[in-house]
Amino acid sequence: MRARAILSLLAVALAVTAGTAHATAATSVYQVWLERGGKLWLAKREQPATTTPARAAMQALLAAPTVAESAAGVRSEVPAGTDVLGLGIANGTATVDLGGGFASAGTRAAVWMRLAQVTYTLAQFASVDRVALRVDGRAVSTLAGVSVPRTMTRSTFHTLIPLITVWNPPIGSSLAGSVRVSGDADVFAGHVHVAIAGQSGAIIARAQTTTSCGTGCRGGYTVLVPFTVANNQLGGVVVYDDDTDGNGVPQHRVRVPVVLLA
Repeated sequence: MRARAILSLLAVALAVTAGTAHATAATSVYQVWLERGGKLWLAKREQPATTTPARAAMQALLAAPTVAESAAGVRSEVPAGTDVLGLGIANGTATVDLGGGFASAGTRAAVWMRLAQVTYTLAQFASVDRVALRVDGRAVSTLAGVSVPRTMTRSTFHTLIPLITVWNPPIGSSLAGSVRVSGDADVFAGHVHVAIAGQSGAIIARAQTTTSCGTGCRGGYTVLVPFTVANNQLGGVVVYDDDTDGNGVPQHRVRVPVVLLA
């Protein structure tokens, strides 16, 4: 089963690489927030340029994870078949109207993650400070038995954001020669380490950098990591912080499955 998953991810990633040569220069790139391991997961989406990126981001969220993301354990708590009935932004508030499927039953944790995914996806835009939810045209105060704030901000769901997020590379990316790893983190002294692991798990390259903020706040990071491999293989980009308690294991660690090209 694992072998089939690896081959599937490799095939998908190579197909994506082959298609990028035909991509146009005018594109819109935006965030879609999904779920992995009980925490929010930052995913990147790119499409031909659009004048309505917030709606495009919501539609991408409702489309669920990609094949490569699903193979890596990324999922969505937004019920399948949910539709965007309306979306307006005014005075810093994005009011999104979703179809009745969004109110499907679920555990409190699942419903809270569902709300967080929508809020984080919309709040990425500079014009959005908060999100108000409607379902089938009506404002909601509860969803599947879970209380819904009148307006929601990213801070409403701060416990669901991992201390390290990775913006680039996305899961399933095909990488050759080097990779620019970027994201944000709230880690001790802002120290961020990056390792490139081959299919066997052996580390083939390392780098380290510091976030734009120190201890106790969230800051961005970016670092270029060169690497070489002898053959195309499934690998991983591993981002982690310092081993602050001295037990030989980083306090926080994120692994992004990718394909390494010779």
